[in-house]
Amino acid sequence: MPKYLISYRKTEETGQKPEWATFTTESELSMESHAVKERVEKRMSVLGEKLWGNGETLWIGSGRLDDVLYKREEAAPEISIVYGQVES
Repeated sequence: MPKYLISYRKTEETGQKPEWATFTTESELSMESHAVKERVEKRMSVLGEKLWGNGETLWIGSGRLDDVLYKREEAAPEISIVYGQVES
């Protein structure tokens, strides 16, 4: 089963500098951008977080964990959620 890394820019209060929150999932379910956004929104509602940015989602490809995390840092500032497949 493929493993995916999902990162989102979050804040806990208005005016706070955003930071990346990251989790992985092993799923055969749809990993399309709308499904990823729904997963992030569900997680944020449980943790009391707010999504920073305009909610744009970006597929960053696949690679080793460190490669996927590096690509995350290259995302444009308006991107709120990035996700990619982590190779074993």
